Amino acid sequence: MIDVHENIHGNHKRLLVAASLLERTKPASVLDVGCGNGIHLTTPLAERFPHIRVLGIDSDAATMRVAQDFAERHHVQNVRFVVDTALAAQERFDCIIASEVLEHVEEPCEFLRFLRSRLAPNGHILLTTPNGYGAFELMTAIETVLHLLGVMQLLSKVPGLRSLKVGTSYNTGNVADTQSDTLAISPHVNFFSYKRLLRLFSEAGLRVVDYRARSLFGGLGFQQLLRSPKSLRWNAYASDGLSPYLVSGWMFVLQASNDKPSGNCSYRRRWNERLRRILTAKRWATAATSRGDIQFS
Repeated sequence: MIDVHENIHGNHKRLLVAASLLERTKPASVLDVGCGNGIHLTTPLAERFPHIRVLGIDSDAATMRVAQDFAERHHVQNVRFVVDTALAAQERFDCIIASEVLEHVEEPCEFLRFLRSRLAPNGHILLTTPNGYGAFELMTAIETVLHLLGVMQLLSKVPGLRSLKVGTSYNTGNVADTQSDTLAISPHVNFFSYKRLLRLFSEAGLRVVDYRARSLFGGLGFQQLLRSPKSLRWNAYASDGLSPYLVSGWMFVLQASNDKPSGNCSYRRRWNERLRRILTAKRWATAATSRGDIQFS
């Protein structure tokens, strides 16, 4: 069995939530959109449900090769990874996963409509995304400013701080050091509030049928303090029962609503979100473009 350890983002908790959804709904097919390397979710899920056909798609071909190689090395035969342009035009799925993707896409409403259009009747979507105003995103914003000022590069040279994994990736230039889920670099371009996200779901013709927080804290400082398995489990499950406004990440189970998608579906970024987008893009020395430019078709 492929091990998925708990981390500051609640990766193991996410896997359990996804597995619970598949156990309840018993889909014949699963599509993981923006799956990355599949190591923490797509392939472990496929291994647990060998009777389900699983397809992972992403726009980065190199990452898809890594994902397919990982699945083959673990002898998981019911999962396949392809670039998103290879997705059949009319194919529909009983369950669609879009985990940590919505914050990367240029047009989140169009992306949600794309997911809805790919659902089989009575199908479910598992969507996870950070709280744009939670601890993780706010601490990441602080880290971004410190990086642009050169502070993080200085901290990465301090031996005591290196041992705490502060700034260890700032001087290597190695993408693998900074992106554990994909070989591609794609900064966040959306920073959602809970209320605005629910409105987006509704405008895209989706309704929330279940919700679970993913983790409480995250980002610079917390990832150094919360390192033991016990503290990481506490961080994941302490978020349960708290207001969605207080946690770092959200997990939603969605279904198509009876209402047709709104013709006014759009997402306008607030001034502080536009500023964060610019700074984040500057940090990664790349244009603030969508994650891999996933094809909406």
